Amino acid sequence: MSDIPPTDIQNESVWEFPMRYPLKVLGEASHPMATIVAELLQRHIKDFDASSLTCRLSAGGKYISVSAEFTLLSKEQVNRLYADLAACPQIKLVL
Repeated sequence: MSDIPPTDIQNESVWEFPMRYPLKVLGEASHPMATIVAELLQRHIKDFDASSLTCRLSAGGKYISVSAEFTLLSKEQVNRLYADLAACPQIKLVL
């Protein structure tokens, strides 16, 4: 069993900072997913612009994906962001 929490970066050698980073978050469409994702990203990405988010409903309309692209500055920033994403009960999957 590994001592690395599931939200910590593994294979650090492939990460170069600063870097542009695409993120897709999935959740149920009954939740305000764009607002939830925007608030989480704004906590960790100082200059994140919530108007840059794009959303797409699933074919059946039950789920929604929220996509963003932003600049990451450090390993610690990534770890904190993913810990918050993992702790959010409305988020079903992060890609």
